[in-house]
Amino acid sequence: MMDGGVFGLLGRRVAVDFSLGRAAGMERVGEAMRGWKLQELIDFEVALAAWDGESRPARPIAGEDRGAVMRAWLRAVGAGGPGAAWESALGWAGRLLGWVTLVAGFGAAWSALDRRLEGVHVVVFLAVTLVLPWLVLLGGLAAWVFRPPGGGALGGAMRMLATKFSGKQGRAVMARVEGSPELARVLGWRIAGKLQGAAADFHVGAVVGLWAMVFFRKVGFYWETTTAVAMERTLEVLVRVLSAPWSGWLPRYVPEVAESRRTADWAGGGQDWVMFLGLALVLWGIVPRLLLAGFARHREWRLRRDPAFQSPAQRRLWRVLKAVLRGDEPEGPADGALVIDLGGIGPDREALRPVFLRRLRMNPVAWETLDVLDGGREAAARAALERAPAGVVLLAEAWSLAPRGIEDTLRRVRASAGERRVVLYVADFGPDGKPCAVAAAERTAWQDFIDARAATDVELVIHGEESAWTD
Repeated sequence: MMDGGVFGLLGRRVAVDFSLGRAAGMERVGEAMRGWKLQELIDFEVALAAWDGESRPARPIAGEDRGAVMRAWLRAVGAGGPGAAWESALGWAGRLLGWVTLVAGFGAAWSALDRRLEGVHVVVFLAVTLVLPWLVLLGGLAAWVFRPPGGGALGGAMRMLATKFSGKQGRAVMARVEGSPELARVLGWRIAGKLQGAAADFHVGAVVGLWAMVFFRKVGFYWETTTAVAMERTLEVLVRVLSAPWSGWLPRYVPEVAESRRTADWAGGGQDWVMFLGLALVLWGIVPRLLLAGFARHREWRLRRDPAFQSPAQRRLWRVLKAVLRGDEPEGPADGALVIDLGGIGPDREALRPVFLRRLRMNPVAWETLDVLDGGREAAARAALERAPAGVVLLAEAWSLAPRGIEDTLRRVRASAGERRVVLYVADFGPDGKPCAVAAAERTAWQDFIDARAATDVELVIHGEESAWTD
């Protein structure tokens, strides 16, 4: 029965767009589309942790866009939190790590210098400045497949430094980050971008170290091995692969491997390795790291652009902010809605009508009972939908929560409703069919049920959770 009737008709309806209808609301939506800053998300989570779970700002917050409403709430409660200091501290931690890796790259380049021979072992140079960092990179990419980006040990070190640099509130911020999966992902991508930037600094340091050896010391470039054929072939393949981007138009920067092998009478040379090593570090070290840093920043920006605000605490805040008494019953026409009675409650419709008008701004123009719909009611349901452009109100009794059944109903209604608004209105009902306030335990059970859902496309409104606000 649930596939036909009201649901089939809803699915054939054209989606209806709803605007906020107020200039201030549109301005907030524009701000939300520009995205959140990391410091704003931190301030929001810190403010949410300090929220008592019930209070609202002195003035109501208009609008139905979740991000805009959350930002307005943050401004109302005071946005001067520790976010700016913590983000600045994270920036300083990133700069410190960059300087450390720059010096490390410089040292890695010089570690390939044999001071007795005044020669640079090209195999050692490539191993410590390019191959080893690539192995670390591939290991990190493999780890990202199984866990969110966080940077491993280096990421943990950056968190620790940022916590110390940000002062006495640093630990509180980290506690909020760890308690918010969405904020943790944003911070993870920010740290991943900084780590890739630091890795690029390592390769820059190696390039500087290479040219410092060339300018300040008379060095040669060589390779040596006890296996004459195997090492030579391996090095030739490596040179051919690394020089592929420029070998066609800069062949003079491709070294002759056989000629630079160190023998007993080796006396320097191999200068054709200098430009090859420098270009290899730029194209196979610096450029890929910068691209990965850009990718991480893009992922971070996408998360900050439109946060979902789906954690249990965030959902509760949303319900409290939207549980607003919107003034007296409107004198003019309100948006019409179809009310679906789940389970045949048989409520007093006249008692519910002013409640829906005030709290939901929806005028119940048609009523149907879900479990008694049949083919003979198609015409009546079609006529009801013609007069119900606002959406659907699902009316449920507080004691009747059956998670699987309600979830199935919500999924079907939501799939059929398209862009229409769907409200789940929960109340207790007396013998006369009039709505009553919901008991605390039942209220908590419904809130936990909605909070556990991955989607936020259904509004939960519980009878009795009203505010004294007025427009």
